[in-house]
Amino acid sequence: MVKLWSYRITRIAALGASVAALAVMVGMAAPGGAKRPVPFKEAKLNIEHNATDHDTGFQGQVDSEGWQTLDLAGPKGPQLHFEARGALGALGLTELFFESVEPKNAEVPIANLLADMPAGQYVFKGRGMIAGKSTGETAGTAWLTHDIPAGPELLSPAEGATVSITDLVVRWGAVTKTIRGGPVKIIGYQLILEKDVKVHPHMIGKWGLSMYLPPSVFSMAIPSSFLEARTAYKWEVLAIEESGNQTLSSGEFKTQ
Repeated sequence: MVKLWSYRITRIAALGASVAALAVMVGMAAPGGAKRPVPFKEAKLNIEHNATDHDTGFQGQVDSEGWQTLDLAGPKGPQLHFEARGALGALGLTELFFESVEPKNAEVPIANLLADMPAGQYVFKGRGMIAGKSTGETAGTAWLTHDIPAGPELLSPAEGATVSITDLVVRWGAVTKTIRGGPVKIIGYQLILEKDVKVHPHMIGKWGLSMYLPPSVFSMAIPSSFLEARTAYKWEVLAIEESGNQTLSSGEFKTQ
C-alpha cells in the first residue's frame, strides 16, 4: 500500500480541485448544458479498526433519492460496482451500507490495506432510479483519510467481571493519538452494549443499546431496567475521529 497521507495536508492541497469538481457534480451547470447529476444526500467512506481483535477494514454509506447502479472510484481508479437487478432494481434503492472483509493485521498488514485505498477524494456515481423511472445520473463525494485512532482503554467493568444490575457504570479512557502515535481529533464515542444471546432469525439487530456520545464523555450509567440477572453481556466503545475513521475496543461481563 502507499505511504500514509496526512488528512489535513491532503484536504488543504486538494481543496481547490475538489470544490471545482463538486460544482459540476452536485448542482451547478455542467459543461455544454448537460443534465446535472442528482446529488446524494449522503456519501461516506471510512476505516474501522478493531484494537481488541486486531483486524481492519473499510466501511461505506450512501443515501439518495433512488439509484439502480453505483460505482466507486478513487485516486487509484475504480474500486467497487453495485447493481440492483430484478423487481427491486427497477423500483430503485435509496440507502446502502457496506463493509469490507476485515482481515487480521497479522495476515494482512494495515499498510497493505491502505495501499489499495489511498487517502483522498472518492466519487460514488451511478444511474438514478425512482419507481421504475430513470432520473439520470446521481453522484456524491466522500473523503478517506488514513488517520486511524487508537483504541479506547476499557476501564470498568473489568474483563470477565461479575457486576450488579443496579449500579453499573461503564468507563473508558480518552483517546488522544492515532494507532501510529500521531495527534488525532476525536469527535465522539459510540457505546454499544448487547446481551450475549441469539435473537429471532427474522429480527434485524440484537438485544442491546447503542448511543453516540460527545468527545468529553468517558462513562455511562446503564439503566437497571435494561440489564437482566445472571446474564452475559458484550460491550464495546468506538473512538471516532474527524474524518469518520473509528477504532473499537471490546469486552465482556456478566451480571449477578
